[in-house]
Amino acid sequence: MAYLRHTLIRPVHPGFWFKTAMHLITPGGFGYIRKLRRMQDAAYNHERDKHEVRKKHHGEGGWKSEKDGDVLKRDYATYEEYLTHQKQKLDEMLKMKGGFSNWDICEYRLKFYSRFKHLQGLLPKDAKILCCGARQGTEVEVLHDLGFRNAYGIDLNPGPDNRIVRQGDFMNIDLPEGSLDLLYTNCVDHAFDLEKMMGEHARVLKASGFLLYDMGINMEEGKGGPFEAVSWDRTEDLVVNLLGRFHKLIRSERDEQFGGQWLWVLLQNKK
Repeated sequence: MAYLRHTLIRPVHPGFWFKTAMHLITPGGFGYIRKLRRMQDAAYNHERDKHEVRKKHHGEGGWKSEKDGDVLKRDYATYEEYLTHQKQKLDEMLKMKGGFSNWDICEYRLKFYSRFKHLQGLLPKDAKILCCGARQGTEVEVLHDLGFRNAYGIDLNPGPDNRIVRQGDFMNIDLPEGSLDLLYTNCVDHAFDLEKMMGEHARVLKASGFLLYDMGINMEEGKGGPFEAVSWDRTEDLVVNLLGRFHKLIRSERDEQFGGQWLWVLLQNKK
């Protein structure tokens, strides 16, 4: 709330603030969220009705017994099992509670705004921006509110009739090399293979394109939640890896405004 009070006094991006207020105060959800809220299923019983793959993969179950260096991975038998597991997150959330609450969406919007406001001056308004693992597309909506009209998202399960998020796999992006001005994701911990994911993201960026990652710091404290696919010992090691792939570190901050549980880095591709 301190961040909200501090920022509301600044008369910038009025469309963003109007929509944030509407997401907060509209009963039953605002915009596309309203449609998702109606998908709550009172008859759904998670323990009884959950997908078979969820019986293996949950918070403490389904992980490999040993780490690969400093990385712990889920014990997926096949890539298809990985895809099936990851798709369950939105399905379960919609059936149990109709997706995120009004306050959750408001908090996510503030968090994304705190990241994306730093893109002003770095990218033209017609920049091609891809948000990976975007689910219902809150981050895409915020980018649109800031004037980046060519932003869109991909997700393994984007939900029904999603206008701003397409079905897609951030491990295998359906774009030619050098297509994007910016790639953003906060789903690093959902990667099937961290090295392959980073290489794929570098591949689709233009020679002077930007990469923006949100990475969970609490991954160092355990194996993560029921849908995280990988856990690491030190987030700093991931940053070092990224610095070996990209030309320049533009900005790196620990997210103190939203609980200090995220480290976000903005890098520019090698020229």
